[in-house]
Amino acid sequence: MKRTLYLFITVLLSLGVLAACGQGEEVEENDTGSEANSDETDEGTSEEENNLEEEPSNDESTTGVEQEDTVETNSTNEVTETVTLYFSDNEVLETYKEEQDVTADSEEEIPAAALEAWIQGPDHEELTSHFQNEIEVDSVEEENGVAQVSFSDSFLEANIGSSAELAITEQIALIMEQFGYDETKILIEGEEESSLFGHMDATEPITANNPDDYETLE
Repeated sequence: MKRTLYLFITVLLSLGVLAACGQGEEVEENDTGSEANSDETDEGTSEEENNLEEEPSNDESTTGVEQEDTVETNSTNEVTETVTLYFSDNEVLETYKEEQDVTADSEEEIPAAALEAWIQGPDHEELTSHFQNEIEVDSVEEENGVAQVSFSDSFLEANIGSSAELAITEQIALIMEQFGYDETKILIEGEEESSLFGHMDATEPITANNPDDYETLE
């Protein structure tokens, strides 16, 4: 009887020990799983942070485009050149050279700017402009090697004598000669006129004289 009791107690103790060992293994497995999950979470968070650092935001990209557009706009600068203009003296007896600085939006617009400066008149007090009314340079184009210079219709309203009429056409051709045109045709509002100032033939281009034949008035 006592032996049976001892065996029964021994079996209970063994079962208790085995149960305790099983719980310990489960706790260790759970701890190991938690650590693995924690490591995976940390790795995922690090990858997301790296991706955020590497990818530029839309705001930064937009700002970059706006800055590039600003640079392109600012890089478009005006062009200033020294050109030779021609003016009559106050008695309209001789034509003289005068250098002036002109400014245009581009190199191609310098010839038109030179003609506009010529219309405005000379800097020298002993030289004169033949125009008292407002005249505009509509365009300066090239056709078959000939400069096609178009003025507003107020060009024909100038109240001048025959000597001034000849001087005007001579000076226009001389101004255009420095831009590589040996001949210049005068148009009004983009159209060919049969005559200028009522009696000068406007159907044929004007041949420029030799610029070396003209002096600068001191």
